[in-house]
Amino acid sequence: MKTSVPNRENELKGSPPSEVKEYNLSPEELAQIVGKPIPASHTKPFKFRSKSKE
Repeated sequence: MKTSVPNRENELKGSPPSEVKEYNLSPEELAQIVGKPIPASHTKPFKFRSKSKE
């Protein structure tokens, strides 16, 4: 399987990475979500399709 080599020029033209926001859930908030099913409104993360031939 081949991997592409990043082009430095493209990386410099791109936007800078966004900030990472950290937060902690209170024990009450954590108790509300632990063990509950995933809501139907939840969307799956974006998935890239590979172009490799299998």
